[in-house]
Amino acid sequence: MRFLIKPAAFLSTNWAALLGALTVVGIVPALAGATRVTGDLARHEDEAFRATLRHVRRTLRRDAPASFLLLGVTAAIGANALVLPHLDASLRVFAVGALTPVVWVLVAALSAYVAAASRDQTSDRRDLVLGALVLMRRRPVAAFLAPPLIVLLSPLWLLAPLTIAVGFSVPPWCVGRLWRGAPA
Repeated sequence: MRFLIKPAAFLSTNWAALLGALTVVGIVPALAGATRVTGDLARHEDEAFRATLRHVRRTLRRDAPASFLLLGVTAAIGANALVLPHLDASLRVFAVGALTPVVWVLVAALSAYVAAASRDQTSDRRDLVLGALVLMRRRPVAAFLAPPLIVLLSPLWLLAPLTIAVGFSVPPWCVGRLWRGAPA
């Protein structure tokens, strides 16, 4: 029965992250908590649910602005998807060419912030932003690959049955592994 411990830890981390994300301002703390717990399952496998909720509770106030930024970036991507088809072809090409690097950097920065927030529960927001920027500078390949990886993992958090099962635990684990290696 020991082989069920890791899948159960992913499932319980997912449910705790879902509870944290329900608060809307807890999306980034929930993702950071899931990244923290799934990144070190040997330490947290017996208490994955509680450890994720503890992380959310401790960092909710600190990471709430990052959650609003994440929601804003998501809304901007959705608005672009609605507006771009109605533009003239040449203007559409220009808009996509101008907005893609901005969105790419914002998504990479948010994923680096989540990785930095998962490593440290006590630092203030300013230190985490600087840590995310340092992380992006030290790991440019990870910064380049984070947005496509998030898009590749999007079915796990867009499709309800997968979201309920592992949508908030497997993507943070994958993105956390991408950012692992350089200290924030």
